[in-house]
Amino acid sequence: MARKYTGNTDGNSGKALAGTQKFLELCEKRWGFTNLGIWANRSMKNPKAIPGDPKWLSVHATGRAVDMGYTDRKKAVEAWDWFLAHSAALGIEELHDYAYDTNVKDKVLGWGRGYRCSRGEGSDPKSVKVYDVNDNAGSQGGHWLHCELSPEMAKDAAKFEAAWRALPKPGA
Repeated sequence: MARKYTGNTDGNSGKALAGTQKFLELCEKRWGFTNLGIWANRSMKNPKAIPGDPKWLSVHATGRAVDMGYTDRKKAVEAWDWFLAHSAALGIEELHDYAYDTNVKDKVLGWGRGYRCSRGEGSDPKSVKVYDVNDNAGSQGGHWLHCELSPEMAKDAAKFEAAWRALPKPGA
């Protein structure tokens, strides 16, 4: 079942939200991810974006989005799979994997993939879009995951951590 995607409708928070910070902290501990940024008051990285137009406000400005860098692709895939399996419980609304490649043997860099809750939950094949040269989230081949939390989870570190700890660990 699909959930409503919040996007940037809650506007500029002026700071990284506590639940988003907790999410990053837990990911750093579990997978060794690094913080590439949470809060930033900027427009989306999109060639169509009009600076200053609220329609194009990055979800990073809401304090609910985080970019997490990695050096181990297997850990990133494990995290992606776990996030998708538990997207509703964790309040994950959007997730991008910029390094995903449908055909690594052709030696042509892939365009990545993206999950969005409004297309269905993680187990629903329609929930993930595989990007191509004409329809992508930018950052082709980037070694980080972008994740956006629901306002409810992003604002409440204790609630987010309780949801995280109630789930089975990856591979369990």
